[in-house]
Amino acid sequence: MKQKLLALSIFIIAGLSAATAQTHKGEYYLGGSLSYDYSSYGSSTTYSFTEGYTIYTTSKISSFSFRPEFGFFISDKWSIGIQPVYSRQAGTETSDYHSYTNTSNNYTSSDKYHNDVLGIGVHARYYAMISDKFGFFPEFGISTINNTTYFKYGTFSLGGTPNFVFFPTPKLGVNLGFGGVSYNLDYQTKDSTFHLGLNDNISFGLNYFWGRK
Repeated sequence: MKQKLLALSIFIIAGLSAATAQTHKGEYYLGGSLSYDYSSYGSSTTYSFTEGYTIYTTSKISSFSFRPEFGFFISDKWSIGIQPVYSRQAGTETSDYHSYTNTSNNYTSSDKYHNDVLGIGVHARYYAMISDKFGFFPEFGISTINNTTYFKYGTFSLGGTPNFVFFPTPKLGVNLGFGGVSYNLDYQTKDSTFHLGLNDNISFGLNYFWGRK
């Protein structure tokens, strides 16, 4: 792992030092990303009571996320942007109750559920173009998301993500992001978490650049 981190660091530093100004002040971009995930099994939790216990499980979970974005370059290398967020998670929840004393009280209930989330974020990017078609940009941003049904439930996030960009045409950019560092604060519980990784949170996106030659 240390060798991989060192190789990645050398590659990024080399890219930054060799970068040429292929992006320019006054350009702007419009795009975003879509993601979808499905899991046949979600989680299982057991709740114990005096009379018995309940096994609560979630399954057949589908997750959809849509993140449009708009940004513009405030210098030849730096851009700032805004990104609304919509996501939905849907699945099946099952409660399986078992009585310690009377098996006739045992029961199983199953229902479908969904959670919708809305949010907005702002970001800053530093574009280091290695060639006319390929480059690297770290993205730094802050965002907030909230449950549409119970608005007090939500998360504030602050962090950064390494990304690569490839231009198959002069004005179309394909982005690949991975890992990153983030600080997250739960509005309801006030609990905070810190995350650092390079092999998770893989994301793909498209941007169309106006003004780029």
